[in-house]
Amino acid sequence: MPEAGLAILTAARDIIEESGPNGLRVSDVAERAGVAVGLLYHYFDDRDDLIDAVREAQFLARIEADIADLARKVGSNDLDTTAVLKVIIDDFANPRSKKRRDFRLDRIEALAAARYNPELTKRLVQAQKRLSSSIRATIEKAKEDGLVAPEVDTHALAFFLEVLPLGTGLATVYTDMPSQEAWRKLLLRMLASLIPDKVAAKKK
Repeated sequence: MPEAGLAILTAARDIIEESGPNGLRVSDVAERAGVAVGLLYHYFDDRDDLIDAVREAQFLARIEADIADLARKVGSNDLDTTAVLKVIIDDFANPRSKKRRDFRLDRIEALAAARYNPELTKRLVQAQKRLSSSIRATIEKAKEDGLVAPEVDTHALAFFLEVLPLGTGLATVYTDMPSQEAWRKLLLRMLASLIPDKVAAKKK
């Protein structure tokens, strides 16, 4: 999206975070973005389209960068199982990271907003298809490189890798959090079952 469109989207998101979607007025968005109202309608059909675009941006925030980071680790010439596991455990699934918790809550908020909004649901379905395709491609590459056991179902693992971090959004209201070390050990134990036996043996 061109710079002006991104500025409009950013301004709209800021207003929604401050006042909620009901508080969003197109004229306020245009003023904050420093563009004419007419230009706003060049990028977005109407107010509802703009709000849906904000929700889609919330849904995609950070997750695309996470997937790209994981793909780089998997596709590295110097394949490092530890580095890949670190991305999943420390970055994808760290329930104590406030910044990442906010990203996850944004995704949940977008999903909730789509519940009675068929147009937004369509947008999120298409966005999720792109994400899932990227994750599955990364898993297949990991299988080729011997990082993931060939018998592991690619679709199931792709779903798991998205559900796991999203579920840690519960940390917002969870009062009996496990210790960080206990959480890491559990995840390592779970993820170790995905590694081919010959790779696991080398790490011992």
